[in-house]
Order: sequence, then structure tokens, then C-alpha cells
Amino acid sequence: MSPREAPTRTEALLAYALSALTTLLWVACVLPAGSTVGTPVTSDDAVPLHRAALLLVPALLLLIATPVGLTLARRERGMRAVLATTDAFVALYVAAGLWSVGGIDDLPSAVALLLLVVVGGLSLLETWRATRAAPDRREPPALLSGARLAICLLVLVAPLYVLNQADVERASLLAPFFFVAVGAAGARLARGMRGLHRTGALVQLLLAVHIFITLRYTMFATHPELAEVFPAGRVTMGLAFGIVGVAALQLVVYFRSHPQPKQAPADAPAAPAA
Repeated sequence: MSPREAPTRTEALLAYALSALTTLLWVACVLPAGSTVGTPVTSDDAVPLHRAALLLVPALLLLIATPVGLTLARRERGMRAVLATTDAFVALYVAAGLWSVGGIDDLPSAVALLLLVVVGGLSLLETWRATRAAPDRREPPALLSGARLAICLLVLVAPLYVLNQADVERASLLAPFFFVAVGAAGARLARGMRGLHRTGALVQLLLAVHIFITLRYTMFATHPELAEVFPAGRVTMGLAFGIVGVAALQLVVYFRSHPQPKQAPADAPAAPAA
């Protein structure tokens, strides 16, 4: 049976603060961030969530739920289930997105779609094995996380010219494989709850950076361009930057802090000699 380990007060506070700030950011993302050229102020073209919904919604959802789930987990089985569920969500969401937008018009995209489905299936299988009721409560085998890691590494080391064909950029397909590789590697190599907590903190930092980069890109580098940034837009970017800072601080805290060893009980007094 795996040992229990609750986060410290500081670790729990940072996790809940990260979830709360991400919730506020979601609200800020539905407000007009500025005025676009040739469109009214009330147009959806000025709303960050409308401009990049496919990229922002899943990341915001994960960064709200994952810190809470990892904080409430008290055993390795629960931690591994949360991490595997996160990997499954990312892999299957990207696969569904590729399928829905018709982005499988060449061989590399079709192979990427197939591998994402396989990785998502392996993640769901690990989640099921980690959460099912078992009399002995043994930890799930590391084979599933190892298989996910191997598939993602094979994709990441593929030559870039394979992805760039017919003047179509496909290098962005590597992003979900990199994310899953980080979570799978942490789950595969972690020794105990502390290692799994560090993996979860790293995954959350990646999500926070993804949200910040996506917001900055969609607000300042995509069409239609914002002619003027409103205070709501500056608050949105400030919240995104603050979330990256909190996620980075959480990772530092998990790497600097160590659980206090339990003090051994005092020896019982020796029986008096006859």
C-alpha cells in the first residue's frame, strides 16, 4: 500500500491560488481586450477566448482542475490517475481537433493523429488501472507510462523535414507529444509522492506558459489586429503573467521542500530484572 502524504500549507495555498487565478483569467478572456480595425468595440473579434478558443479552453480547464486534483490526492495511485488523465485529455483533444478541422490531409498528420489516439488510449488505461478497486492496492505497473514516453520520444526525434511538406507547417504537432512526454517521464521516473508532486508542478508550469504565449500571440500577432488595447486586455495579460509566476514558484517550492521524516516512537521501558 502506498504511503499517504499531504501537501504542506504553502504547497496547498499555491495550488489553490493557481486554480483561482486561472478561473479569474477565464473570466477576463471573455471580455473585449481592445478595439479592432474596422469592427465595432462589441465585436467578438476583440475577445481573446473567441480568437483562440481551441487553444485556450482546454488549457484553462486543465489549469483549474489539475492543481486541485493533485492537492487532494493522498496516495500515489491518485496522483498517477490525475497525471494520466491530464495526458489523455491533451492527446485526445488534439486528435479530435485535427479530425474536426480536416487537418489530416497528408501522411505526417495522419500518423500524428493515429499516435495521439494510441497515447490517449494508453493514458486512459493507466487511469483505469490506477483508480479501480483492488484488494491489495498495489501500484499500477510502469509499463503504460513507459510506452507513452517511448512513443512521444520517437515522435520528438523525427526529422523536421518529415513534418514540413508542401509548404505546410506541421511542427506544431510536436507540442502535445512534448507535453505528454514530460508527464509520462515524471510518472515513470518518480519515486514516491514527492516526485509525482514535482511532475505535476512541472506540468502546470507548461500549461501556464502555453496560456501566456497563446494570449500574447492571439492579441498582438494575429488578424484582425488590435488597434488599441483596453484595460481589460492589460489585466488579462497581467493575470496570465501572474499565473506563470505562481506556477514557477510552486515548482521551486516542491523542489526545495522535503517531507519531514516521521519520528520513531520511543522504545518501551525494559522489564525489570528478575
